[in-house]
Amino acid sequence: MLRALILSDIHGEDTNLRWLLEQVWRDVGPIDAYLCLGDGVRDFERVEGFIRRRDEHAVMYAVKGNNDWCDAPTKRIITLGGVRIYMTHGHEQQVKRRLDILMDTVRAADCKVGLYGHTHCPNIEMNVPLLVNPGTVMRDRCALLEIEREHPRARLLDYGLV
Repeated sequence: MLRALILSDIHGEDTNLRWLLEQVWRDVGPIDAYLCLGDGVRDFERVEGFIRRRDEHAVMYAVKGNNDWCDAPTKRIITLGGVRIYMTHGHEQQVKRRLDILMDTVRAADCKVGLYGHTHCPNIEMNVPLLVNPGTVMRDRCALLEIEREHPRARLLDYGLV
């Protein structure tokens, strides 16, 4: 089984990110891929060495959000475990207002999974395609995408104080 950790909206909170990663590693174990959905690409890059000490062979992908000033793309299509995945921050698809634009974009790209952030609100839409928003690292939230025999499933991870 392939495990991908989905992160978004770090907003300068690398200390939170390191703490969150340690919680995930304790509960989930090794991670095969780390996916950053923007508004913290530089933060994500700063913890790469920290991640590599734990999961040295993991792949890492990032897309930039509306608060990133870097050269990362605003969207990306990747394949993990035989599953095509569309990554975006979501601001260009107006995800704070509705999800139909994102849904149509993911379908048009022939992807089974669409990943987005921007809203800071964790969410999983169990449609075809599967849509996942991990929430924000600032509130100790992320998501786990597991792919087994080309079948993706996702779950939200919340380590925040409730």
